[in-house]
Amino acid sequence: MITPPANKASAVRKLLLMLLGLLVFGSLGTWQLNRSGERRAELEAFASAQTGMPVIGLEAVPVAGNNRKVRLTGRYEAQRQVLLDSMTHEGMRGYHVLTPLHTEAGLVLVNRGFVAGSADRSQLPDLTVGEEQRRVTGMAAPYFRRGLRLKDAAADASWPRRLVYPTAGELRELLDDRLPDFQLLLDSSEPDGYVRGWRPYGMTPERHLAYAVQWYGLAAAAVGIWLAVTSKRRRKRNAD
Repeated sequence: MITPPANKASAVRKLLLMLLGLLVFGSLGTWQLNRSGERRAELEAFASAQTGMPVIGLEAVPVAGNNRKVRLTGRYEAQRQVLLDSMTHEGMRGYHVLTPLHTEAGLVLVNRGFVAGSADRSQLPDLTVGEEQRRVTGMAAPYFRRGLRLKDAAADASWPRRLVYPTAGELRELLDDRLPDFQLLLDSSEPDGYVRGWRPYGMTPERHLAYAVQWYGLAAAAVGIWLAVTSKRRRKRNAD
């Protein structure tokens, strides 16, 4: 039996759609698989840096921080602290506490960790910290960020300021001082800190791997659907 031109064109369109789906879903799966490996390497490098010897002074830290362990000498400024809002830890909502540290090389914000918030938003956690000169050790890391960030409504609020994922530029403007492009994640051995379970910000390798499996599954489904449709059409043509 001769296949009509219309049926041939339909078959070609279905083949092209299948190949397109295979290309798109397969590429996304491969990207997620690669991200899983990259993320695992990031976590291993971060863990290794945490146990390494710190460099001394802000001058020894790369511009972006690069998760470099550093030891600084300076004084905390308790009167101008920043609360990073909308943070979570083990299902609890709260804040990360950013405290300015004045060093000879300039100002840096030290993230002293997570503290749970109150159901009453007007009640802030106790942020007491001594302002005597001290040595502080931590990890120079980028500020936390999200793809979607709410605009802070209370620009003229009193201290401490509650902010949602501020940028380095916004923090410089707020403190009216020069700041590096990184924060200092306070080492777990340091005093005057809160909950500190530091890790590079982002998804886990396992989450990337799960997404890769989903994309590969969709690629396999596209091939399976095309095979089923093609087989059904062939049986129908043979029957006719």
